[in-house]
Amino acid sequence: MIVNVLEKQNPWWFGKCFSTGVPRLQYYPRLSVYMRTEEILLILGARRTGKSTLIYQLISSLELPEDESESVLYINLDEPVFQSQAKSPDLLSGIIEEHIAATKKEKYYIFLDEIQNFKYWTQTLKTLYDTDKRLKFVLTGSTSSLLRKNTITRLSGRYLALTVFPLTFREYLDFRGIKKLTSAEKRLEFEEYLRHGSFPRISLEEDTVIKEELLKNYYETIYLKDIIFPHKLRNNRDVINLLYFIISNVGKPFSYKGIASVLEISADTVKEYLGYAEDSYLLYSISKFDYSLRKQLVNPKKLYCLDTGLINAVSFSFSENYGRLLDNLVLIELIRRQSDVYYHKGTYECDFLIKEDNRITCAIQVTKELNLDNRKREIEGLLEAMRTYDLPQGLILNRDTDDHIAIDGKKIIVKPVWKWLLELETVAVQGQEFTV
Repeated sequence: MIVNVLEKQNPWWFGKCFSTGVPRLQYYPRLSVYMRTEEILLILGARRTGKSTLIYQLISSLELPEDESESVLYINLDEPVFQSQAKSPDLLSGIIEEHIAATKKEKYYIFLDEIQNFKYWTQTLKTLYDTDKRLKFVLTGSTSSLLRKNTITRLSGRYLALTVFPLTFREYLDFRGIKKLTSAEKRLEFEEYLRHGSFPRISLEEDTVIKEELLKNYYETIYLKDIIFPHKLRNNRDVINLLYFIISNVGKPFSYKGIASVLEISADTVKEYLGYAEDSYLLYSISKFDYSLRKQLVNPKKLYCLDTGLINAVSFSFSENYGRLLDNLVLIELIRRQSDVYYHKGTYECDFLIKEDNRITCAIQVTKELNLDNRKREIEGLLEAMRTYDLPQGLILNRDTDDHIAIDGKKIIVKPVWKWLLELETVAVQGQEFTV
């Protein structure tokens, strides 16, 4: 049975074609760099973000001659035949060692998809890594707890990690086959990007109903496979209610006790379940900035969702919550860029602060639009943050408006979110990095 599955998962052994999808490696230039090192490469990220497709693209990029095709071994541990044997400590080592004995190559590339499904993966890889330098391991995982619980302690100094997100706006345009657009057309594409999100499969689908059904399926798969099942949670309803509550209130300050009171469960349970949701990359939290770490820990946090399409599919009315969707999208983009993000709260509030080298270097306010009703509040919130952290310039991101505002010696740039996404995105082309 295992032999049949391996043959199906490794079509290159038989000279068969395999799909590599829409190219994404240029957006992850470090992957190519990490492939040239001896360390284990760990590719992390939520389900359906394209980790497996990136593996196929890496395999294709090796450009191995036909007689070396068996030096690549791919194992998808989501396959039922492997899951049924996940408690066998010798499962992976047995497959790998048998393959090596049968093929006798000078170098092997071992790709292990959804590694969290195998209980003994760290012990197995540590042993193989330390004893056979012919092996280059590339793993994918759908939970960040891999790094905290096992990897750092047992594989310390032996791995490099990279997180994959849903598509950037520029990637989304690439997937849609769109090269040149007017500003008005970019705005229309951005509306679709915001509404249905940026999972690769969703971006390629034209039918709106199918998009929404797929997004609901993605959401259920994440909370079942990465939250409920692995942690053996018995009260599924509490988990589902908690996630629905959070996703319906993205970007709002919360406390564990406050949520516990609303949902009539314990604060410890709320904290535990939200931790699992963050481990699965479904949710991301930011803290109120304070120079005191103790105060940061006790102040209310804000939670955001991985993808605006998931938010709309699960809970939101798109038009009524447009501003909060923009807020969520900006936060995820900042996280993607590995920014250290906080929010500011004083007399007024500022959505995002970015910290670099132990100081705040940027303040960003996000709103659907600047109008007579909210202009004073939005500008004062940003100005208060700029004054507090001695910033000469701030940014207001919104739906449509381009503007520059000068107040009390401070400069405020007002810019549409879609333009900000395209202008600041850094991509790798022919080994060069440049800002577009």
